Amino acid sequence: MPKQEQSIAINNTDKDSVLSYCYSSFKQLNWQMLYANDNTLMAETSKGWDSRSQQMIVTIEGNMLTVCSEMTGEELFDITNRNKKNIAAFIAAYELVKNNLPANAKEQNIAAINFLRDETARVAAKEAEDAAELDKAMNLSSSNLHATNTIIGINVVVFIMMVIDGAGIFIPNGLVHIKWGSDFGPLTLSGQWWRLFTSMFIHFGIIHLALNMYCLFRIGIYLEPMLGKPRFITAYLCTGIAAGIASLWWHTNPVNSAGASGAIFGMYGLFLALLTTNLIPGQARNNLLQSIALFIFINLVYGVKGGVDNAGHVGGLLSGVIVGYVYTASLKKEKEEQPSVSWIIPLLILVTGVFAVYFLQQFRQPAPEKIPVASTANPADFSGYSKFNSSSQDFFKLEERAMDVFNDTKITDAQRLTDLRTISLTEWDGAEDLAREMQTYNVSDQMKKKAADMVLYAQLRKQEIAIITEMDDNKTDTIKLHALRNQINAIIKDLKPVP
Repeated sequence: MPKQEQSIAINNTDKDSVLSYCYSSFKQLNWQMLYANDNTLMAETSKGWDSRSQQMIVTIEGNMLTVCSEMTGEELFDITNRNKKNIAAFIAAYELVKNNLPANAKEQNIAAINFLRDETARVAAKEAEDAAELDKAMNLSSSNLHATNTIIGINVVVFIMMVIDGAGIFIPNGLVHIKWGSDFGPLTLSGQWWRLFTSMFIHFGIIHLALNMYCLFRIGIYLEPMLGKPRFITAYLCTGIAAGIASLWWHTNPVNSAGASGAIFGMYGLFLALLTTNLIPGQARNNLLQSIALFIFINLVYGVKGGVDNAGHVGGLLSGVIVGYVYTASLKKEKEEQPSVSWIIPLLILVTGVFAVYFLQQFRQPAPEKIPVASTANPADFSGYSKFNSSSQDFFKLEERAMDVFNDTKITDAQRLTDLRTISLTEWDGAEDLAREMQTYNVSDQMKKKAADMVLYAQLRKQEIAIITEMDDNKTDTIKLHALRNQINAIIKDLKPVP
């Protein structure tokens, strides 16, 4: 955080007097005292409507008094020079107090400082005790994050390999994801059970990957040391499989699902369960419980939007809560230095396996249903997929600009006719040319048909403009325009299906 320091000479003034002057200076500036030790006082500046408080520390070093002001928020720069202003305000107050402080006030200040020192020592001792208790419960200081980092590394390596194979960095190619093992119902339910496992390491674009890996690292910091690597890895994989099953069960229409988020929600659900027990000390438990609950709530609400497999998130979360309560018994025994319950991990693996086999058998689909999907899932044949998606977005941007003329309520009818002949017609010409180019891309026959429909759509819109700009309000032109718009509406349904 940004900070600034300045030193002033104290001219052999005794330490107690200097600290007394500093104490009175803080009080005059209405800054809240925080702690004190032998040579240091710390205070917090007042909060403003437009700024956070800053931390002020004064330290006696030899014959000098060092004054430090430091930001305490997330600021990267001290744009308004708050630190410099704080130091200037303190020095002005210090000089004033130094020359005018009554003797009895000095004694009162020294007594207050001594009390603050005692309170600081008590708080520090309590914090050290709480930290030791928390460390004993969660094993934070004596464990590494090898399992968490390995899982992150596997996800990153898989993503890089998929990008090389044409998956797309920002705009994903779903065909590549199917090839690499995403959880696609018609394939998973017709014998390719391994997709429940592989889908946990596949991501739809670099943003999807980055967000998931960040969340995994944040939860791994707490859970891997507390659970130990075997329990951590087992919980991650089992809740990830449960999330995949939940996704398959929920979606009656097949979705191409992948990502670590189901397993990550499982780990957050596991932690949530542990935080409802007394395994973790009170204050730390309450703070973490609020933070974890808020994270889960926000992400589930966000998951309601389209394009997010919230069923997998909920499945992972609920299975994680169950695993958390199952783990509680063995963690309590270890905390009490009793032999751990060694059969829990094999039991969890067995139950997850049996449940997965039962589900896959109950909802099994006949093998022929997967053949059309598998035959189209060869991304090597469709290297233009990402480019096609990008061009599609450009096409509909041209459409939007062309249709703006119809929707502009601020222009006259005469101006609208002029804009249709110039602005709209030009945009539709560009859209038609783009759609013709898209027909040449190396994509599936279905996508080439979509490009052909785009060409037809642009042509129909140009015909619509021709009729509108030339019609004389006769019945023939009106019937022709009505029929043309029926064609346009029909093709719009194919180009932009309702979610």
